[in-house]
Amino acid sequence: MRLIVKRILLMLLLLSVGNVLTGGFQLSAQEQSKRFSVKVDNITLKEAIEVIKKQGNYSFLIRNNDIDLNRKVSVNINNGTINDVMGQLLAGTDVSYEVNGTRVIMFHAVTPQKEQEKAFVLKGRITDPTGEGVIGANVKVVDSTEGTITDMDGNFSLMVTPNARLSISYIGYATQEVVVKDQRPLNVTLKEDTRLIDEVVVVGYGVQKKANLTGAVSSVKMDDVLGDRPVVSVSDALKGAMPGLQITGNSGRPGEEMSFNIRGVNSLDKNGKPLVLVDNVEMDINMLDPNDIESVTVLKDAASSAIYGARAAFGVILITTKKGSDATKLSINYSNNFSFSRPANMPHKATPLQTVQAYKDMGTINYQSGQNVDTWLGLLKEYNANPSAYPDGYAMVDGLRYSLAETDLFDDMMETGFQQTHNISVGGGTKDISYRFSFGMVNENGVLASDKDTYKRYNVSSYLRSDVFSWITPELDIKYTNSNSSLPETSGGYGIWGAAVAFPSYFPTGTMNIDGEELPINTPRNLIDLAYPTTIQKNNLRIFGKVTISPLKNVKLIGEYTFNHLSNEKTKFEKKFYYAHGGNFVKEVSTANSKYEYSNGITDYNALNFYANYNNSWGKHDVTVMGGFNQESSDYRYAEMSRMNMINEDLPSISQSTGDYFAKDKFERYTVRGLFYRINYSFAGKYLLETNGRYDGSSKFPKNSRFGFFPSVSAGWRISEEAFMKPLNSVLSNLKLRGSWGNIGNQSITPYAYIPGMDAEQAYWTVSGIKVTTLKPAALVSNSFTWEKVTTIDVGFDLGLLDNRLNMVFDWYRRDTKGMLAPGSELPGVLGASAPLQNTADLRSKGWEISVDWNDQIGKVKYSIGFNLYDAKTKITKYNNETGLFGKDKNDNETYRVGMELGEIWGYVTDRLYTVDDFDADGKLKPGIAKVEGYNPNPGDILYKDLDGNDIINSGTSTTKDPGDRKIIGNNTRRYQYGIHGSASWNGFSLSFLLQGVGKRDLWVMNDLFYPHYDAWTTVYDSQLNYWTPENTNSYFPRIYEKAAGNTDANTRVQTRYLQDGSYLSIRNITLSYNFPSKWMSKIGVNNLAVFFSGENLYTFDHLPKGLDPERSVTDDLGQRGFTYPYMRQYSFGINLSF
Repeated sequence: MRLIVKRILLMLLLLSVGNVLTGGFQLSAQEQSKRFSVKVDNITLKEAIEVIKKQGNYSFLIRNNDIDLNRKVSVNINNGTINDVMGQLLAGTDVSYEVNGTRVIMFHAVTPQKEQEKAFVLKGRITDPTGEGVIGANVKVVDSTEGTITDMDGNFSLMVTPNARLSISYIGYATQEVVVKDQRPLNVTLKEDTRLIDEVVVVGYGVQKKANLTGAVSSVKMDDVLGDRPVVSVSDALKGAMPGLQITGNSGRPGEEMSFNIRGVNSLDKNGKPLVLVDNVEMDINMLDPNDIESVTVLKDAASSAIYGARAAFGVILITTKKGSDATKLSINYSNNFSFSRPANMPHKATPLQTVQAYKDMGTINYQSGQNVDTWLGLLKEYNANPSAYPDGYAMVDGLRYSLAETDLFDDMMETGFQQTHNISVGGGTKDISYRFSFGMVNENGVLASDKDTYKRYNVSSYLRSDVFSWITPELDIKYTNSNSSLPETSGGYGIWGAAVAFPSYFPTGTMNIDGEELPINTPRNLIDLAYPTTIQKNNLRIFGKVTISPLKNVKLIGEYTFNHLSNEKTKFEKKFYYAHGGNFVKEVSTANSKYEYSNGITDYNALNFYANYNNSWGKHDVTVMGGFNQESSDYRYAEMSRMNMINEDLPSISQSTGDYFAKDKFERYTVRGLFYRINYSFAGKYLLETNGRYDGSSKFPKNSRFGFFPSVSAGWRISEEAFMKPLNSVLSNLKLRGSWGNIGNQSITPYAYIPGMDAEQAYWTVSGIKVTTLKPAALVSNSFTWEKVTTIDVGFDLGLLDNRLNMVFDWYRRDTKGMLAPGSELPGVLGASAPLQNTADLRSKGWEISVDWNDQIGKVKYSIGFNLYDAKTKITKYNNETGLFGKDKNDNETYRVGMELGEIWGYVTDRLYTVDDFDADGKLKPGIAKVEGYNPNPGDILYKDLDGNDIINSGTSTTKDPGDRKIIGNNTRRYQYGIHGSASWNGFSLSFLLQGVGKRDLWVMNDLFYPHYDAWTTVYDSQLNYWTPENTNSYFPRIYEKAAGNTDANTRVQTRYLQDGSYLSIRNITLSYNFPSKWMSKIGVNNLAVFFSGENLYTFDHLPKGLDPERSVTDDLGQRGFTYPYMRQYSFGINLSF
C-alpha cells in the first residue's frame, strides 16, 4: 500500500513538472478555441477589456505604456473565439496581441527588423547615498523576465527598449522604478529603506504590515539567522534570535530534538509546548530543512494567538516555507556544508596517584578487589618515576593486580565527528505559474568511535502555484522527510556514559585474560562495539493544498486542506555478551537473556481551513475583516512488542526468539473545531484597533465542557505620524505605543482524561508456568473539568530613530493562568486513590523583553549589531495545599502552594566545616553545637546553621510553617536570557557573529562530576581535590568517606555552600564568507558564488566545573552521573552557488 501511494505521489509530481516545462501549451490551445460572445458599442478600449475579462475569464497585460486605452471601440461577436474578439477590437491600429493560456498580452505591432532596431544595450551604474557602487543590486525590466545584477563597481548592462520600466532593488534599500527615455547611461542612487516598518509579517491566517501590528509579535527571516552556519535543525538556528523564545536541550547527540518555550512557564502541565504551524498547519519542526524556510514568526501574547484558540495557550510559532517567484527566470541554487566536530566541554579526572591518595584519605585500607592502598601508592610513585619498570601498565603483587597507567576513557570512546549537508533548489515562474522544488540531505557521524552513532535525513519539497483564471489560484505543496538515527546502546550496568564518568583514570582498556580466556574489558568503547545500536526511523509525508478565489473586488475566499502522515519506528536489541570487568578483574555477562524490542507509532493528521478576507478603504478609514472555520483531527496508533532469547543474535527479531512475548498497544484520537475572526481598523494610519476571537471545541474534554469562546483586543497609536511630531522627523522615524488583552483556553491534556479506564498487563508471577494477566484499578476522574484559561495583558512600544537605523521594541506583560488542572480536595487514605484532577489552581507570570538593532554604513563597510533580552517570574496564586507543604511528595512529584515562585530551591544555610575544637577530648560534640538529626559528625563534616535554635538540623515537617532549618536559598529559573548578534561586510567579505546566554540562574548540582567520590566505587576529578584532610582544613569540600558511606548523605544535602552560579555566555557562531565578484561569475554563467568558514559553539564562559554544561535542563534530568552526550564544537566550510 505504501509503495502504491509513493508511486501515485511521484506521478503527480512529474505531471506538475511537465506542466511547468511545457509552459501550458495545451491550456493555451484550449483557451484560444474557447467560444463566447461580446457586444459593446462606443466604449473605451479599457472598458472593453474589462468586458472581455468577465465574459471569457481572461486577464490582460499591457506591455507598452503608450497604448491608448481611452480610444473608442465597438465589438459585436457572437459565439466567437478570443482571436475573433481581439481581431475586431484592434482592427486598424498598430497594436497586436498574443494569447498565453488565459492571459492576453497587448503590445505595439512592429516588424522583427524594426523591433531589433529599437532594442539597445543600456548601460548604467547603481550607487549608494555615499556614491559607492552597490554590488549585486537587481536591475529588472518590469513585466518581463529580463534582468541582471550589478558588478563589483555597481555597473550593469541590459538589453531594453525605449520607455521600458526598470525596477532596481537591493537589501536594505528602497526599491525604485525608472523609465528608460533614451540610450544615455542610466545612473541611479539608491535610498536607504526608511520604511522598514512597512515590511509584511506573517500572522494568524494572513499577513500584516509591521507598522500596523498591535500585539506582541517577533519575526525573523530564516536566511538572516541561518546564514552559513553548520546547523541542521530549526531549533539550533533560532537559539538567541528572538526575545521571549527559549530553546533548550539535554544532549548533543546527532539528531537530538530540542524543546521550545515562549515567555516562561504558563501552566503546571510540564508537557506544555508552543503551537508550531508550518504554512498554517501543525507539523513536527524537527522534520524541516532550515533551507526550505522563508521566515519564522512568534506570536507571544494572547491577543496575537487567540485566533488559534485552545492550542495556542503556550504561544504560537508560525513557519512560512519558501515558494516559487512570479515572472522570474529559472534559478538553480546549491549549497553545502562540511563540518568537523569535537566535544565542547569535557571533564578531566584526577591522576591515578591522586585517585588512590583519595582512597587513603577516606580511610580505605584495601580497595575493591583487595588492593592495599599503601602498597598501591608506593607502586604508583615508582611507575611515575620510571614507567618502563612496569611496561604493561600494571603490577602483580601477592596475586593482586595494581593498575598504574593513566587512561582517558572519554578520549578512548570518542573521535572527530563529521557532518555534511547538501541542498539544491530549482525555482522560477511566469505571470501564471510559479514553482519551487528542493532536495536536502544531512549525513552526520557523531563523535563516538563507532559507525553506530549516526543521523541521516532526507528532505524533498515541491511547490506549484498556477493562476487558472484571473480569479482563482490553486496551490499544491508536497513535502516528504525521512530520518534515520542510530544510537549506541547505553543500557546495562552504568551504561556507556555512566561508565565513562564513574570509572577511575587507571581503568584498563583493550582486553584482559580471565582464566585463560581473552575478553574485552568493559570500557565504554568496548561496550559500544559489542552491543547493538538502537535505531529510530521517521517518515513524514505532508500534502498541502490551497485554493484562493477572488469573486469580488477586495474579497478573497481561501480553502486549505492538509494531510500529514508521521511514522516513528524503533528497534532495540539487548545482546548477550561476556566481558572482563576492569575494576574487580572477573568475567561478567551483559544480560541474563538477550531481548529484542520493536515499536511503531503512526500519526495521521487532517486539517481543514476555510476563511475569507475583505479589505477596503474610505477616505482615512481602512478596514480588514477575516473570518473562517477550522477543523483538525489526529489519530495516533502505537504498538510495542518484545521477546527474549534470540535463536540467532546476528539476526534479532520477534519471530526468531524463544522467550515469552510482551505486547501492548495504544490508540488516541482527538478533534478540534472552531470558528475564528479578526477585524482590523485603522484611521489615518495612526490609530489602530484589532480584535481576534475564536469559538473553539475540543474532544479532550467532557461532553458538556468542550466549547469555549476566547476573545482578544489590541490597539496602537503611531505617535510619529502625528502633525505635532513632524519637527522631530529627522531624528524620530517611528514611534508606536501598543496595548493588548486576550484570553485563551488550554487543551494540552491527554485525550481521555475524563474517562476512567483499567489497563491490562502481565504479572511477574505465573500459574502453571504461564504469566497471569492482571487489571490495574481505575483511577478516580472528574467528568466536569474544562479548559484552563490564560489571560494576558501586554503593553509595549516600537521605536525607530535616525531613519530607522536604530530600532527598539519593548514589551511588558502579565499573564494569568486560571483553572489549571490539579488534584482536588484530599480524600481519605482508606479510599486507596488520589483525588481526581479538577480546575483548582491558578498562577501568574510577569515579564518583560526588549530588542535593539543598529544598521549603518561607513564608506563601503556595512555593519549591524543588535541584542535582545527578556526576563520572567512565575508565582502560584491558587492551589489546594492548606498545610503549605513544599518539596517532593511521596511519588517524587513537585508540591505546589500559594505564593510559591516556580523554580525555588529550599535548602540549608551552610555555616562552616566542623573543626577539632568542636569536640571534647572523648570526641563528643560540645554542647550548643548543632548536628544533623541521625548523624554523628566528625571534624571536616558540614556544619549547618541552626535556624530554629534547637541544636538539631532537620527539615521539620517540610511546610512553610515548620521548615525546620531550611529556607529558600535560590531559584533555578533561567533569568535575563539574552542574544547578541552582529555583522559587517566589505567588498564581498562578510563577518558575522552570534552570542547567547543567561544572566542569572541558581543550580543545585550534586553528582559524580561535582562532588568527590559521590557514589560507591566511583572516582575523583581534578576539580574535586580540595577536600578536607587533617592537613587541609580550609578546604572547599568536606571530608570524604569510603564507598560514599558515613556522613556523606548529611554533607551533600541541598545547601548554600554548593549552590552553583548557572549563568553563562556562549559564543554560538562566528562566520566569515566571501562573495566572488559578479562580473567574474557572469562570464561562466554563474549568478552568485560564495565560500564560507564557520565555527559553532566555540566557547562558553560559565562558573561550573569542567564537564557540567549550564545549557542543559535542571541537573536532576542527568541523574547522579551528571553527564550524557556532550554538545559539539563544530568547524565547517562550504559554498553557496546559484545560476
